[in-house]
Amino acid sequence: MRTGPTPAPVPPTPTTSTTPTTEPGPAPQLPERPSEPSIAVGLAWDLDAVTLDPVGAARITGRGTALLDAGATLAVSLEHDHAIATSVGNRVPWRATLAPGDTLWLEGSDGPAESPARLVRWQGKSWRGRFKIFLNPRGKLTLATVVPLETYLAGVIPGEIGALDESLIEAGRAQAIAARSYTLFYRGRRAAEGFDLYGTVEDQLYGPVENERPLATQCVASTAGRVALYDGTPIRANYCSTCGGITADVWEAWPAPPLPYLVSHLDRGAAGDYCESSPHHRWLEEWTVEEFAADLTHFAPAYGVRLPRGGLGELIDVRVASRSRSGRVWSLEVVTSRGRVTIPAYSIRQVLRRPGRPEAILRSTLFKIEVRRDPRSRRSLMVVASGAGSGHGVGLCQTGALGMARAGRTGEQILLHYYPSIEIGTLR
Repeated sequence: MRTGPTPAPVPPTPTTSTTPTTEPGPAPQLPERPSEPSIAVGLAWDLDAVTLDPVGAARITGRGTALLDAGATLAVSLEHDHAIATSVGNRVPWRATLAPGDTLWLEGSDGPAESPARLVRWQGKSWRGRFKIFLNPRGKLTLATVVPLETYLAGVIPGEIGALDESLIEAGRAQAIAARSYTLFYRGRRAAEGFDLYGTVEDQLYGPVENERPLATQCVASTAGRVALYDGTPIRANYCSTCGGITADVWEAWPAPPLPYLVSHLDRGAAGDYCESSPHHRWLEEWTVEEFAADLTHFAPAYGVRLPRGGLGELIDVRVASRSRSGRVWSLEVVTSRGRVTIPAYSIRQVLRRPGRPEAILRSTLFKIEVRRDPRSRRSLMVVASGAGSGHGVGLCQTGALGMARAGRTGEQILLHYYPSIEIGTLR
């Protein structure tokens, strides 16, 4: 997860699993709590067209009011500097023009709020909430859904913590409280895009009804309203997949001031690292010199890293110039025949893509790196990095939380381990 304003990205490939667990299908929608805030979740953006299929009857508002029959479809498409919205298969045809600044709303109207007839189908999946469609600042269409906080969390937890069983419930509870705190801390951070949070790993991965799971929903319900607090306000509850055995200070991952609850510490118990079961606990990447140079040439300029004029030339060496408090690479130096390239911590993962996978950033900045050479000519042949962990390493380690749950820790103990100095209170 990143902080601060960023341009709207293409929805990235999730770094955490959204594969359905072996649990039975999704749990019923959680009842809305009194004074519970609503969250506007960005589902897709920069689109040329959007099609929504309500399961039951639905109501359209924002450009007048219209009723959509069960089985009818709402279709919206761009035309020059505006969009055209039409009903398809409706007994009473409906059409409206959507200009910049307009918002079109669609909400299921059959039965009570928790009724399956209230769901809306989009891209072959069922989604909860009140949907909004509008022209974004780039003149394209954005689709978002507005849902109660606890309903939103039921769609977040399965994709963030992964499959749960009864032995892992406490990790799920910790994840639910962390995600609730994250949501309240960052609510509104994507206001320029017309919603609160991206429904991707750019913020928190939010899935359709088909991805919800009873145990995950149970974790949300059993912690309803509970948040991690510092000085009486929800904390910046960053979390990552795998810390590799040591978490990071917040400033190691982002240009941010220090926070007393986001500090580096060892993540291990008597049996070893809590996240040792992760496939990313230890990893190895090997680039040919040509692959490594191609990464730098292609990605470095986009992340503010200067390259020598006229290209890199011959690769001579790659070395760690400095490390941060947790041992993560703070500055990486690449020596070439045409000069030196310095890659700062905040750009390293984006510049060094995984070999053969240019869409995948480096797993973490907790690594050692060396150049392998021809034993006779000493010519550089390969660049090899051996590392630990996946993600920024700040705050709760998700695989570590699972390990702590297996070791018998409660959700509250897990949170206090990853966010020292906090209190756990109730949202009022």
